[in-house]
Amino acid sequence: MQDFDVIIVGAGPAGCAAARVLAQANWHVGLFDKAEFPREKTCGDALIPDAHLALEKLGLGERVAQICHPTTALRLISFNGSEVSVRGKTSSMPRIRLDTLLLAAAQESGADFHAGYDFKSANEEADSNYTVAFATSQDEVLVRAPWVLMATGANVVPLEAVGLLERAEPSSFAVRQYVRNHRLAKYSDELVFIFDHTVKGGYGWVFPGPDGIFNIGIGYFGSSKKHSRIREDFERFIQCQPLVRDLMSDGEIVSPLKGAPIRTGLSGARFAEGGILATGECVGSTFPLTGEGIGKALETGIIAAESLLSHATQGRVMVATHYIAKMNALKPKYAAYRKVEILLCWPGLANLLVARASRSAYMRDRLGALFSEQVDPARLFKPHTWLKIFSL
Repeated sequence: MQDFDVIIVGAGPAGCAAARVLAQANWHVGLFDKAEFPREKTCGDALIPDAHLALEKLGLGERVAQICHPTTALRLISFNGSEVSVRGKTSSMPRIRLDTLLLAAAQESGADFHAGYDFKSANEEADSNYTVAFATSQDEVLVRAPWVLMATGANVVPLEAVGLLERAEPSSFAVRQYVRNHRLAKYSDELVFIFDHTVKGGYGWVFPGPDGIFNIGIGYFGSSKKHSRIREDFERFIQCQPLVRDLMSDGEIVSPLKGAPIRTGLSGARFAEGGILATGECVGSTFPLTGEGIGKALETGIIAAESLLSHATQGRVMVATHYIAKMNALKPKYAAYRKVEILLCWPGLANLLVARASRSAYMRDRLGALFSEQVDPARLFKPHTWLKIFSL
């Protein structure tokens, strides 16, 4: 049986971020994933400011800059066609490329990666170690470590197996398709979010990527069980939105339409129990409203690793206490984004806010600060903020 200092289950952004930080500190890291890499991942592919900040912290900013598609702004299009652009450090990068880069960074730091390992259980031993069982194509494999970090994304089965799952139902659902259009590629310098009547209780997006390929998708505020006509909604979204219709008119579809559940709001799971910590999307690290999850997955993976580095010698209780406190400190921001999500389900209010922002430098600055996390989103619900908005 192979021994590690920590076993990380899941080699997505959260797992690889934690693996890189811990391996750089000379921990013996076992990084396991049920998939073979490189592997496709349904995602919007957008990197907004929080993702760039986390990548810089991991020492990967320059590498990402060399292969991502840089954009200069976020453009919001409201239900009635009114729109506004706000500046911000943004880009897009296909997840298959980003995940490959993150995995390589974890391995170069010393993490021991194992592909094709499907997590089955983690059983505590008398000596404060966990025996972790994985199923492979050949047989069952057992490994051992005093710490286990769950970074399993939207797949809640492993989280349930270790007793951390509180809610299996996903918070949101999204579908996306890749389309190549070289004619429009030279104009692709913005990440476009679209509020559209065809996506009831949700939004659409058009994110440009490298090589003239666009990521087009729709996402719902609520699980797929509430939306039984997803493919039809996607087709109507294409027909109703001039930008998307133009892009698709002579575009080449280069991938099938793919969907995935999303766990948002830092809810649905406990963060720690004993020597087992959970991080990334499995604990709801994806933001409500925008559905952006890469940055916060990276950030929470780093928080988990730093909690282990700073408190492991003091025992499980201290690690869990520190990690839970750090994660709870993020919750007010998530709650505020959830409130904005609810507000923007009202077309009239969304139209008003976008129209006001298009005419007001103050509003554009506020929106930019919101996306860049330079301002507390809870301030949007202060009376003086709304007085300012309606007086513009």
